[in-house]
Amino acid sequence: MFRIILVGFLPTGSGRSCERHPFGCGNSWIYEGPFHGVGMQIRLRLVDGSHLAGYTVQVDGSDGCRVCFAAREYAVGSSGVRLDGCVFRIRETVLPDDENSSKRALFHRNRGYAVAELFQPGPNWSSRNNSEEVVAFHGLG
Repeated sequence: MFRIILVGFLPTGSGRSCERHPFGCGNSWIYEGPFHGVGMQIRLRLVDGSHLAGYTVQVDGSDGCRVCFAAREYAVGSSGVRLDGCVFRIRETVLPDDENSSKRALFHRNRGYAVAELFQPGPNWSSRNNSEEVVAFHGLG
């Protein structure tokens, strides 16, 4: 199972909003719905050659709002190209009031913190990736 860390979904970190999410597109996944984004699908897109931005996946399969970024270590070198277009499903979202102080620190330091696992490989994903699991240097257990 290939997992990554998603960060930067608070409005102070992303600053993105739309008509549907006036208080921030990324912020919406924490406060809308009872599951705080768990189960949400995010498609990664390589932007500016060095950032993997996360976009919600609409019902029709198209990209929706840009809501987050993959942690920086996933976008470095060839990893960013291989993850471009992959769809990930949110497995855990750390909340600002989490009882675990280490998780709360991760949330605040990264302006949002979630763990996601690969749901649908993208066009640049190769079978050799299946045996590799990128471990974030500040990851959750």
